[in-house]
Amino acid sequence: MKANPVLLFFCLAALLASACTKDVYQLPTRDADADVAANPAHPLKDSIDAIVARYIEKGLPGVQVVVKNADGWYISNGGYASLEGRQPVQDGQVSWYFSITKIYTAALILKQWESEKIDLDAPISRYLPAEVADGVKGSGEVTVRMLMNHTSGILNLTELPAFQLRQLNRPLEQPSVQERLEMVYGKPLMFSPGTDFSYSNTNFLLLQLILENVSGKSYETLLRQEILEPLNLSRQYYNLSEAEALQLPFPNYYFDRYANAQLENCSRWNAALARASDAYGGLAGTATDAIRFMEALVKGQVVSQASLGEMRQWVQGRESTQPDYGLGLEYYRFSDGTGQYGHEGDGIGCTTQLMYVPDTDTYLYINITAGRQLFGPYLFRTTDFKKELCGFVAKG
Repeated sequence: MKANPVLLFFCLAALLASACTKDVYQLPTRDADADVAANPAHPLKDSIDAIVARYIEKGLPGVQVVVKNADGWYISNGGYASLEGRQPVQDGQVSWYFSITKIYTAALILKQWESEKIDLDAPISRYLPAEVADGVKGSGEVTVRMLMNHTSGILNLTELPAFQLRQLNRPLEQPSVQERLEMVYGKPLMFSPGTDFSYSNTNFLLLQLILENVSGKSYETLLRQEILEPLNLSRQYYNLSEAEALQLPFPNYYFDRYANAQLENCSRWNAALARASDAYGGLAGTATDAIRFMEALVKGQVVSQASLGEMRQWVQGRESTQPDYGLGLEYYRFSDGTGQYGHEGDGIGCTTQLMYVPDTDTYLYINITAGRQLFGPYLFRTTDFKKELCGFVAKG
C-alpha cells in the first residue's frame, strides 16, 4: 500500500509543543443520520467487525468502514467521533476525503478531453495562464497526462520547506493558491518528464488552473455542475467555510505529536489543511456518497468507458515493484487476479481510502480519525489496519 507523501514534515510538529494547549484544535461534534439501509446479514459483516474491533483495541480513536457489493451495503463503526465527549462513530458521518479528491479532478479533465477542449498529450503551457506557465519549470515539456499520472517531475509543494514552515508556524492560516504556486516557481524538475513516477500535489493544483482557464469557470462550479449535481451527491462538500463545516457531522481528528501513543486533538488544523487542499484534497462527504461516485465512475456515468480506460493506463516508477498510478487513480494488488484501484487520502489527523475490487464488484471506503504522517505507533497501526482490511475485502 502506498502512503501519500503529503505531510511527512509533521515529524517536526513537536516543535510547537510550547505554543499549543491540548484543546486548541478541538471542535464540537454533531449527531449523524444514516442515508442507506445496511444489510445486517451481510456476508462480510463478522470479519470486518472483528478487524475493526481489534484495531480499536490497539488504540485507533475512531473508524468507519463501508462496503457495497451484490449483497448490499454494510457499515462498521468503531471507537469514537470525539474521544473527549465519548461520542461514538455513527452511520452518515462526514469525513474529509483529502487525496480521494484527485479522482474527481481527473474525471473533470477527462470530460474536457471528451469535448476536445484539452489534448492530454499537449504541453501544459498551452492551457495554463501565461504567468503560471512561465513560473513552472518544464511547462513546455510536461503534458497534461504527466500531471495526471505524476510523471511530470514537478516537485511536491507540500514537501517543500516553505510549506512545512507555514504549517508549523501558522497552521490555521493556510497559504493561498498563489502563495503555493510561488513555492514551486523556478524550482528544477526532479527528473526528465515522463521518465519516472513521483507523487506530487502540485500536479493537481496545476490541473485545477488548467480546468479553470479552459472552461472559464471555477473548479467548484465545474465540480458541482459536472459531477455532484448530476449524480445527486448531496452529501459531498467543497470549499466549506469553518462555520459551514461546524453544521455537519464531522468527527474530531487526532495525531500522535510525540510518537509516544498519546493522541492529541488536531481537528481545526486538519480541517484548515483540507479546505486549502483544493483540487488535490479539498472534498468532504459521507462514505456512502464516495462509494456512489466510484460506482458511477466504474459504470461509465461520470466519464465514458474510453476515458475510464485512460484512467487505468498504469505507470510504474523506476524503483517500484508493481504499477503505481493511472490518471487520478492509485493501483493496488491486495489479492491474486485483477488488481484493485481507487485512492488514499491523508491529513494531519486522518487517513482515508476508497477502493474498487473488479473481481467481485465490491466497493470499500475507510475513514480513520488518526493521522499517519508522524513516524511512530500510529503510522503502523493505521497502515496495518488498512492493509489487513483491504486484503480481506479484495480476496472476497
